[in-house]
Amino acid sequence: MASNGSLGDITLGDVAKGLRRYQPFVLAVAAIVLVAVFLPGKTTKTTNAGLAAGSNSATPAAGQAAAGTAGGAGGGAQGGGTSVGPANGSVRGPASAPAATTTGGPANPSAPASSPAATTDPWCDPATGRLKIPTLYAAPCVPPFSGDNGGATYNGVTAQTITVAVPESNNQAQASALRAAANSTDTQAQIRQTILDYIDIANHHFQLYGRQMKVVFFTSTYNSNDSSAAQNAECQADATTVAKQLHAFISWDGELQECGTVAYQNTLANLGVMCFCTTTVPSSYYLNWAPYVWGNGLPDETQGYDMRAEMVCDEIAPYPPQFAGEADLNAPIKQKRSFGLIWPGASQLVNTDIYRSGAQYFAQKLKACGVNLVENVSFPIVDTNGPADAQTLMAKFKQEGISDVILVTDPLDPIYLTSGATKQQYFPEWIDTGSALTDQTHFGRLYDQTQWRHAFGLSLLADRVPTALSEEYRIYAWAHGGAKPPAINSATVIYPFTWMFPAGVQLAGPKLTPNTFQCGQPPYTSRTHTGPRGAAQAVACVGKTYPGLFGYPISPTNYVKRVANPVVSWGSRLWQWDDYNFTDDGTLIWWDVTAQGPDESGSQGVGMWRYPYGGKRYLYGQFPKANPPWFNPANTVTVFDSIPAPDAPPSYPFKCYYMC
Repeated sequence: MASNGSLGDITLGDVAKGLRRYQPFVLAVAAIVLVAVFLPGKTTKTTNAGLAAGSNSATPAAGQAAAGTAGGAGGGAQGGGTSVGPANGSVRGPASAPAATTTGGPANPSAPASSPAATTDPWCDPATGRLKIPTLYAAPCVPPFSGDNGGATYNGVTAQTITVAVPESNNQAQASALRAAANSTDTQAQIRQTILDYIDIANHHFQLYGRQMKVVFFTSTYNSNDSSAAQNAECQADATTVAKQLHAFISWDGELQECGTVAYQNTLANLGVMCFCTTTVPSSYYLNWAPYVWGNGLPDETQGYDMRAEMVCDEIAPYPPQFAGEADLNAPIKQKRSFGLIWPGASQLVNTDIYRSGAQYFAQKLKACGVNLVENVSFPIVDTNGPADAQTLMAKFKQEGISDVILVTDPLDPIYLTSGATKQQYFPEWIDTGSALTDQTHFGRLYDQTQWRHAFGLSLLADRVPTALSEEYRIYAWAHGGAKPPAINSATVIYPFTWMFPAGVQLAGPKLTPNTFQCGQPPYTSRTHTGPRGAAQAVACVGKTYPGLFGYPISPTNYVKRVANPVVSWGSRLWQWDDYNFTDDGTLIWWDVTAQGPDESGSQGVGMWRYPYGGKRYLYGQFPKANPPWFNPANTVTVFDSIPAPDAPPSYPFKCYYMC
């Protein structure tokens, strides 16, 4: 657990900047789901070099030469960034030692997926139809490739490389302080090496059609201390640098979320550059910027609220309160639960109103099942007056006799809210909804334990397994002779992009563009729900041979029997809209104030989340319609001792597959 001293070393301004990763539109989740993104590296001054070559357009049509290919895209780093690509032709082997709207509801999960293309690729396992990588989420097989890949099929793509732009902090002291607050001992050098190692693995174990991913680091101009207008301008400038100077195909924003405003990804999308730099954004946002903006991990905000509403409507609201810390809030005195919702609002440090629509959507979903919120209020993100504001709000909730406080907040506000409730001698039931890592044991230990002993609800993160058995550790050890990632804390948040993005490139086929990344190449087998940039006209999608990421099958293949593994999909296989995020399910949790063990950073301590029903996970529409055994330790798990049998990955010997 982070010490009070380490937290005290960070100013509220620093925290505000770090917490931008927990906001819709700009969230790069830490310690997320499967096992999403980057941290700063060497700073390099960005110049205007390279602009003279080629057109300024960053959005060539499929098949056209990329902008600046004569001297820009091919060079990748001509904008002054630090380019880091494959150093040689081999991977390191084992060591010798809103215009669009959406409605809730699942699609048909039993709808047949496209059969994997017949292939003689020696790195395809014919038994699974996936690459021989020891994960249940391996990319589906494609035919062997040789010959012409189309060369410069898009800005940032050449016959040899795919440029990935990564913004880095212009304040490394601040970045180091934030890492310390998260109990990370990783150095900047270790983080960069881990990034490059994972990229190296992906370059040689995904079919990238003769290309390799090349990372270009650049120093962001974003300054968290500037005005909102200045921050927007800085993020727009960064995006323009990515598109027109670095000539990147995609930007992968950092763990500390370098550009703290939506202007970064909006500008990238307007310039035709893909961005993997958001999480828990409303589904309409992704549709409005399709196919350029993709999520890093957690379900989109609409999916999250659907699952939260299902839990409250089916597992909590029908039953009388019994877990509050005071008699007048429990049955038989209070025979029916009453609810107050708290969601993130604007503060002096974070001026945003982007959570309001999600809270309204949630309130409508609850009303449809007969739950009328007594209070539906925001609490300022990173509140400079947090203790006083929390006491005022908790006094109001106490006066109104609210038995259940539903939290959809950032991970720090519950520190204020739980403390404020205790000072008001108010002890309600706390319903955690899995928002912004409030469902991590690490953060749960920071909350007032006299309050948090009454906390239960939903987690959208993966069930916990021993760190050494987690996906990111296993894949690294497989490729590096059993070694651990250099950045042992940050590996969890580095790994997913280096699996998700190359999987989409493989499924796009040789002619790589944002559209083929999404839908593959013809002949197509289905259509999207909406067209590019939220257009009402759907487009052909999911190619028969090269299906694109929307053709990625629901995973794990036998997901019905999963225990700890989250379900992963894109497109409309599980939802009634086009899904640009990858996890789709959740699990129930309750806080055991006496349980002892490691948090997500490995720190031993007291207080842990427990998973009832043996950690069983649920898709939307499948949560139990019954009163769960909250606060009953029988058949619960805090951290699995080993990977459950249904979640065990296949085993393959390590070999270099492509471009060796």
